[in-house]
Amino acid sequence: MSHVTKEVELRAGAPVAFDGNIRKASCWLHSVKAYFTVNAAVYSTDEKKVVTALAYMTEGTASSWSDTFYQVCEGRSSKYGTWADFEKEFREMFIPANASIVTLNKIQKLKQLGRSLTSYVAEFRSLVVVANVKESHVLIHMFNLGLNDDLVNTVHLMGEIPTDFDKYIVAVTKIDSNIKRGKTTIALTRASRHPSYRPQPKKKDDDAMDMDHLDEEERADCMAKGLCFVCKKRGHRANVCPDKKKKKVPVRQEKIEEEDDETENRRLAEDF
Repeated sequence: MSHVTKEVELRAGAPVAFDGNIRKASCWLHSVKAYFTVNAAVYSTDEKKVVTALAYMTEGTASSWSDTFYQVCEGRSSKYGTWADFEKEFREMFIPANASIVTLNKIQKLKQLGRSLTSYVAEFRSLVVVANVKESHVLIHMFNLGLNDDLVNTVHLMGEIPTDFDKYIVAVTKIDSNIKRGKTTIALTRASRHPSYRPQPKKKDDDAMDMDHLDEEERADCMAKGLCFVCKKRGHRANVCPDKKKKKVPVRQEKIEEEDDETENRRLAEDF
């Protein structure tokens, strides 16, 4: 006596109920198709696919649409028709022809700004699915438009930039992690060199302008010895220094921090 093996349905990743929201329609349809692919042995006919998809359309305008669909099917000789026919009707109802254009506009306005790279990537991927953009070079270009400048600049320093979008995302993610580690290391190094230093809100006063021409070591030395920042003598402050009017104190261009950041970004890109 032969035994028929029953196919086991994998419930992981099962679609959620669809309420007719056109902003979620494309993603929902993709999730349904992916579920059918994973359980191909179970959903082996068009009828099973269509009936199952309708079973998830239980809320909002999707519910009334599915009821109408059932009624129309009653008069068909092929009953529920093919999955391709169902998908076509679903798209005509819930995924307007201009959906891609609207979504492309959203992508062009999308910015990373202060949020994490992970959050930015997740939203970008969800939008390009709706916009139906698949070409890697186009995806990379659009992705860079909203990416923070420090990441974009560091990526351009890479020896070989990936042309595949998924590999490009992996590369950017690694660089983002390296930059974060680098900034942490720099902060810890500075803190160890100046343990008593506490950053204060930037407020330009006379003393601050008078010591612009000094580097960090000279400033620290003057402060430790109680010296004037202008003439480097004791007994008075820089804002009342008698030598202040006799000679014009050169203003030191504060480019050290920018150079440090650029050097660090270049090193991180080379390390990658």
